[in-house]
Amino acid sequence: MQDIAWEHARILGFGFDKLKEVQQFWVLSRLKVKIKRRPVWGEDFTLETWSRGADRFFGYRDFYFVDKEGNNIIEATTSWLVLDLKTKRIVNLTEFDNFPKYEESVFGENAKKVKAPKSDAPLHFTPVLFNEIDINQHFNTGRYIERVIDSYDFEFHKKLELAEFEVNFLKEGLPSDRLAVKKQVVDEKNHICSVVRESDGVDLIRAKLVWRER
Repeated sequence: MQDIAWEHARILGFGFDKLKEVQQFWVLSRLKVKIKRRPVWGEDFTLETWSRGADRFFGYRDFYFVDKEGNNIIEATTSWLVLDLKTKRIVNLTEFDNFPKYEESVFGENAKKVKAPKSDAPLHFTPVLFNEIDINQHFNTGRYIERVIDSYDFEFHKKLELAEFEVNFLKEGLPSDRLAVKKQVVDEKNHICSVVRESDGVDLIRAKLVWRER
């Protein structure tokens, strides 16, 4: 999803290299995914993406994973920001020429804010790994989700699979960080998690997970 988003942004004239010329870069801010079913091993499917325009600061992009029969097996909506490389301030997207006009998401709503999890369980901090760092020398957005998923043991994954998740990306993780997953079990199939940084105790991401029986 990240790769095809970057490629389509390049085609539209708002890609990584173009923004780099003016000391700006894209960051993923919010993500919501609904999984009707996972592709099976060796299955061919089509990944579709399109820009839904912007509402000043957020730029929106949606995705469909489509099987051979034309069924949407996975649907997603994403919210992006453009930051100034030096000041880290958010860029107003109305300043961009020819940006697509705003349209509604595949879910009829954009990804929302996720509350911080409540838990007194001790946290196990581990260092950031080399392959978790992206081209901007920040913690890769996809690796956050992997850390959350990997915090559940094999027995849990044998019984349940992820049906839906919503993620807020709040702070930049750096190569020197040590991170832990904090978890609140709302009920058996609804959980709230965050990835916490040891040095200052802040949440780098927050995620709402919905599980279902396998």
